[in-house]
Amino acid sequence: MSSPAIVLYDYPGSICCQMVRLTLAEKGVDYEKRTVDIMERAEQFEPWYTALNPKAVVPTLAIGDEVVIDTMAICPRIDLELDGPALTPSDPEERIAMEAMMRDVMSLHYGVLLYSRRSSSQVIERGHFLRREREKHPERAEALDRRIAGNDRMQQILADPSEVARHVDEARRVVDHLDSALALGGRDFVSAAHWTIADAFATAALARFRLHGFDGWWSSGENQSVARYYDRMRARESFTQAGVVDTGSENDM
Repeated sequence: MSSPAIVLYDYPGSICCQMVRLTLAEKGVDYEKRTVDIMERAEQFEPWYTALNPKAVVPTLAIGDEVVIDTMAICPRIDLELDGPALTPSDPEERIAMEAMMRDVMSLHYGVLLYSRRSSSQVIERGHFLRREREKHPERAEALDRRIAGNDRMQQILADPSEVARHVDEARRVVDHLDSALALGGRDFVSAAHWTIADAFATAALARFRLHGFDGWWSSGENQSVARYYDRMRARESFTQAGVVDTGSENDM
């Protein structure tokens, strides 16, 4: 029986899409990539896409006729169902560590990190854009209303320096945690002796921190285990194959 067709609905700069692409690359999966323009064309709100993913976010993975949404579900499904090396530890404690690291990385507010050192004018304009889309496309109200509410929350956070600092500190603590995990285990990977899904999440997060100018958290002499780790991850073939973005500007996201 032939393997099911694998289609990734993707946006190049999305951190979650990068996590999935890293997992697919390390697994050695052949797949078709379909770009969903979530910025200028706002294709994630179009009916053809919300029929696949009612949350109107990327990534979405189609495995044959089955559609999987949510990065925390997509990456384990890739490992569980598709041929290739195991990306989940067999040791129960290592598996718990992997899943905890994935949750820690996913809990961060990457939008706040992006705008913590620059003007929030683009966030405000994005809110206006979403409301214009809401007026033009009332049939997309459910998905757009969720995004408008999220944009409003983002503007509230960015208007409060203490809240911005709190989110930045949370990201810094994840880097510290990564360093402790690597140093304590004396290993090359964050949760096991081999590359796991947690490394997809950690690599994409560190790339995003670097893109936003926070790489001093490990390049200034602190968190040296993370510095060595990120150099190793950047040197892996999967980093290039997955098109991980860690330089440029927000236009590359």
